[in-house]
Amino acid sequence: MDNDYVRRCPSCGAENAPTVMRCACGALLVGVDLVRPQPANPAAAPLEPEPTAPPASLLCGYEDCAQANPPGTEICLYCNRPLAGETALTPDDRARSLLNLPEALKHRYRILQPLPTRGAEAELLLVEAVDGGATRVAKIYRHGILPRREVQERIARVDVAHRVDVLETGVSEGYAYELMEFCGEGSLRRLMDGGPLQPVVLGNVVGELAEAIADVHAAGLIHRDLKPENVLIRARQPLDLVLTDFSISSILDATQRFTGTARTLPYAAPESLSGVIDGKADYWALGMIVLEGALGRHPFAGLSEPVILHHLTTRRIDHAEVPDRNLRKLLSGLLQRDPKLRWSAGEVKRWLAGDTSLAEPQDQGAISGFAEPYHIAGEICDKPEQLAVALAQHWREGVSDLANGELLAWFRDVQKNQDVVRLLLDNKFEKKLATDVQLLKLILHLAPGIPPVWRGESIELPAILSQANRALKGDADAAHRLDQLYRHRVLEIYAQAGNRQAYDLVQKWHQACDRFSQAWQDKLAIIARNHDPAQDYQEAVNFGQLLYGTSQPERPPLAAMHARLLAIAYAPSWSERLRRRLVQELARLALHCPWLVELGDPQSMDAAELLVVEALLPEAQKAAARRIKAGERQRMAENHEYHTLQGRLVVLMSVLRDTATERLATPFVCAELREMAVQYLGLIAVLQASGRTDPAWLEMQQNALRGKRAVDQLLVELDDLSARRAITAGWLNPSVLGFVLLAALFAPFTPALGVKSIVFIVLGIAVWRLLPDWFKMRKIRRLADKLYWPKRKIGV
Repeated sequence: MDNDYVRRCPSCGAENAPTVMRCACGALLVGVDLVRPQPANPAAAPLEPEPTAPPASLLCGYEDCAQANPPGTEICLYCNRPLAGETALTPDDRARSLLNLPEALKHRYRILQPLPTRGAEAELLLVEAVDGGATRVAKIYRHGILPRREVQERIARVDVAHRVDVLETGVSEGYAYELMEFCGEGSLRRLMDGGPLQPVVLGNVVGELAEAIADVHAAGLIHRDLKPENVLIRARQPLDLVLTDFSISSILDATQRFTGTARTLPYAAPESLSGVIDGKADYWALGMIVLEGALGRHPFAGLSEPVILHHLTTRRIDHAEVPDRNLRKLLSGLLQRDPKLRWSAGEVKRWLAGDTSLAEPQDQGAISGFAEPYHIAGEICDKPEQLAVALAQHWREGVSDLANGELLAWFRDVQKNQDVVRLLLDNKFEKKLATDVQLLKLILHLAPGIPPVWRGESIELPAILSQANRALKGDADAAHRLDQLYRHRVLEIYAQAGNRQAYDLVQKWHQACDRFSQAWQDKLAIIARNHDPAQDYQEAVNFGQLLYGTSQPERPPLAAMHARLLAIAYAPSWSERLRRRLVQELARLALHCPWLVELGDPQSMDAAELLVVEALLPEAQKAAARRIKAGERQRMAENHEYHTLQGRLVVLMSVLRDTATERLATPFVCAELREMAVQYLGLIAVLQASGRTDPAWLEMQQNALRGKRAVDQLLVELDDLSARRAITAGWLNPSVLGFVLLAALFAPFTPALGVKSIVFIVLGIAVWRLLPDWFKMRKIRRLADKLYWPKRKIGV
């Protein structure tokens, strides 16, 4: 059966499922009846996608707001509209619309600039005549949406002095359009954003709006969406206000009318929640505008819709903070919860005229007070809200009264409020909450809409971001306060109480924490797959790390990360500065810490990954330092090896040369020469096997090889000399010498030989065996003379 009926949005006409209580355009559907769906209309084709542009500023892009919001805010804190997207301020604040003017207008007007609009039914365009003339506003309805003729006719009856002048209406190419005057002074919102308005100015505002509302009602209409954004300033001196945006106006054809609930909740009358309203609803909105103007802020600022709805249905609007008594009287009349008792045109007119006989409005049950006041830090608290504010302002005293049981005894024995007593006991004994958290829970129970405060200090978004900024600059106290907020879930408590800003902050904060945790695990996995940063080049293995598995980098404590997490959530510019710094750091460390490069390019990382890389920088710097130190040790070892090897080569070459040239080449000396030559060739082999290519080593190798040929020849000559000496030793052994001696003795008795013959034979043998040896030794000396080492030496 649910599929047979839908809830049709009274604002944009969209059909929603029966269970949907809010349309995509933002309108509530609580009081909208179920109807059968209409057949699909193929002619109603969707528009082209609207242009989106990244926000170049955190100013709200809506001209009727234009408020500054904290960095990273997505929803305007003042008008609750998105900051990013088609309505965000562009660098020149003149973004072009994708819409074209309908045929009936495009030949006469050209688009100057699209105007911000949150409505789902039409586009607003700032246009000017092609042939020159005044600037106008063109309202182009979505294709297939036609304004109700009866409403348009009644709007036309409203005096143009009280409404935006509609110069032309029509339908062209299926698009309904309206051409209206342009009020360059902006909306009443711009005037109210300057701070609390003086009573004289507020009186002028009341006079202008009261006349406009009366004229609208006289035309048979209820505006239903009266708010500062829908009140335009035609002139400032004297103040001339006009109404605009009658898109959800209802026809006032009876005392009351049942209608859809599309309206702006902070200015909606309590009876509008049921959908049954009359003209008194516009006077409630007037009262809320006056109250906001007098206070300089809306009483519902920062509250979520559920909290606002609860307040509207259960409590009256407190205007005790308004300093002007006469204004308080007006507000008491306009903000009566009962429409029958609420002031309307007659009473407002008398108030404007200063009629002293105008009776004070009935007090519909003031905010419930205490049976007896509670005294704290010199303040007397008669109401729950007063006590909540006093406890928030005097936090230390509140914690003391809570810890010593003073508050519990007072609520139990004096107020006899069992709900509060039960809350205090449950928080202390069952949940065992910290005393500060117990106090916070009590404060929010007494005043759910109180602005966020913790330990006597504001914790609204600007204050939180200010704390984060100080923590980023090294303020340990600020970092500790942020950690306390996170550990005690303070903002979550406010979010549960209905504070929309706290809810958004909690979501972003926790999302940043989750993104950081995931990025940390991802980066550690990359490190584990490729490198162990704790065991770098030539680093000794730590047995404790191997035994207990603590070799991976230690994750930074969350307490030290909160400021950075908030920075990436709310300050994109901070993330970009971090990105630029990391690019420089990685360029410096990459050569000495290869695993750091494998984490990725900072230019393509998201903000959470940048935080991880920043957290790993100390470990990377240690690894780089270890690697640099190891490299220095290696260079020192290589330098020592170089000088040692070169020294040995020089000494060997020198000793080899001196020994060969200055000493007689006896067999013992030749053995020494051969041993030194072999050592020299061995050192050359070591030098070649090192594979070093730096200039000093190459020059040393070149110098060593310069003498290698002479040493090789020297070895050949030494071996040859040794062989000849072995043969000579055979000829000159004792047996041969004995035979020669016997021959010499018997020579006189042997005429055939004679003594001379024997002498010639002996001399011939000696010359034959010894003269070549002498030439060999001479050649060895000449070869040794070629061995030298250049005096110029190049160190490593």
